[in-house]
Amino acid sequence: MTAKRLRFARQLTQIISVILFFVLALLTYRGVESLIPVDLYVLLNPLVAFTAMIASRTVIAVMLLAFAAIVFGFVFGRAWCGWLCPLGAILDWFSPREWRTPETHRNWKAIKYVLLLMIIFAALLGNLSLLIFDPITILNRTVIAAVLPMFNVILVGVESALNPVAPMQPIFNWIEQSFRGTVLPAQQTFYQLGWMLALFFVGLIGLNWIVPRFWCRYLCVLGAVYGLQAKISWLRPRVVNDCSYCAVCMNACPTGAIVVTKDGLKVDPTECIACMDCVTECPESVIAINFSTADRRLPKAQSRTYSSFNLSRRHFIVSALASISSVALFRTAPSAQYHDAWLVRPPGAQADDFLSKCIRCSECIKVCPTGGLQPSLFESGLEGIWSPILVSRIGYCDYGCNACGQICPTDAIPPLTLEQKRNEIIGIAYIDRDRCIPWANYRTCVVCEEMCPVPQKAVRLEQVDVVTPEGKPIRLQRPHVVYDLCIGCGICEYQCPLEGPSAIRVYAPTKLPAIE
Repeated sequence: MTAKRLRFARQLTQIISVILFFVLALLTYRGVESLIPVDLYVLLNPLVAFTAMIASRTVIAVMLLAFAAIVFGFVFGRAWCGWLCPLGAILDWFSPREWRTPETHRNWKAIKYVLLLMIIFAALLGNLSLLIFDPITILNRTVIAAVLPMFNVILVGVESALNPVAPMQPIFNWIEQSFRGTVLPAQQTFYQLGWMLALFFVGLIGLNWIVPRFWCRYLCVLGAVYGLQAKISWLRPRVVNDCSYCAVCMNACPTGAIVVTKDGLKVDPTECIACMDCVTECPESVIAINFSTADRRLPKAQSRTYSSFNLSRRHFIVSALASISSVALFRTAPSAQYHDAWLVRPPGAQADDFLSKCIRCSECIKVCPTGGLQPSLFESGLEGIWSPILVSRIGYCDYGCNACGQICPTDAIPPLTLEQKRNEIIGIAYIDRDRCIPWANYRTCVVCEEMCPVPQKAVRLEQVDVVTPEGKPIRLQRPHVVYDLCIGCGICEYQCPLEGPSAIRVYAPTKLPAIE
């Protein structure tokens, strides 16, 4: 196959990979049946898989699929980055068409390797915070908390605008009947940090205007994993002909893997993503990306391959010290001793080892049917950034749903049965009598009691005779929480009719002493 056909095959593969990623994101909903795992890209991620197993000190069977990706790396080097990575494809599509400024920050390529070492050392200490820099989890969080909710708003807006047009009505009816409640949310989901994730992603794309594929060159930790494998991979770039040093290949390379100087031509396999651009653009067929075992013998001045970066003892020491210091600082923050009042985790995720298992992939957030699970910011300190929490005013924990535990790839949220989940205490509701309508306004409201899904009713009504501030005697029902029955699902807070903060709010669970 010619180089041009290989480049076309690569571009087609990128399109298919991105489409597959978005299709799987859309298919991530409660009760889905899919031949392909909806979290396929997470399961095939060797960085996420093995750091999660290191941090949790357990073998996660489902994530052993990442061994296939390890084998792929030893055979094809960084071809994942150029052919299959959905984030890499998007960065390719949103890049300047012409770029002729030579790279001036080659030493920055060390950053991704130092970050990789820091992630590994932190995982040894039971910390996975730095996995927020993994490209698959970045794309997952952005798609789930920003892109898909925005898509639903646009779709509903288009339907509302065009529904009066008779020919369009059958199409919209088919979409709503076929996809609403499954692929499309039953109601609009809202994510309080969606704007932040969207801005971060836009900024990441904007870095392409500083240097093409800035993220892939300097920051991508998954690229660093494949880069280390590329040093000994079977598929790699090779110099196969004499070079006139025209530098066309260097200008065409999106990752700066080629250097052409008066001293010769150098190709770095650790940075080559097998995009075939250099092979296609070279007028003299100097470079080939193939499975050959050796470069063609050329004059000594023409260097074959080289590595722009080699791990040294200093890198290991600096990374280890940075990881140890960071984890120690995280665990000396007040959040390490006193949990935030709003730190309500998904069912079964209250264990102390939750943060050593959570990879911040946001799969649980996507599958939550009410949109109650949200990416956190500082509720559990920097150590827990982007981990899931329940924000009951936005959405509640559905009493008939255990989807988050079924989708979690690392068992950070355990796969509880529905019966087990219904008995799992994730929080406790408290009534603010200064805001509650029957308590503060002397008017009837029984919403929280009616909505409580617990069979014995954790919110109960007490009929009382009271006198209003105007001196009028009335009889009404006032709600009380039976704390021994409350599981903290949050539907009472979600359904409270007050504007702003609810009069009944769910707080992080606290063990209460027995009543004597």
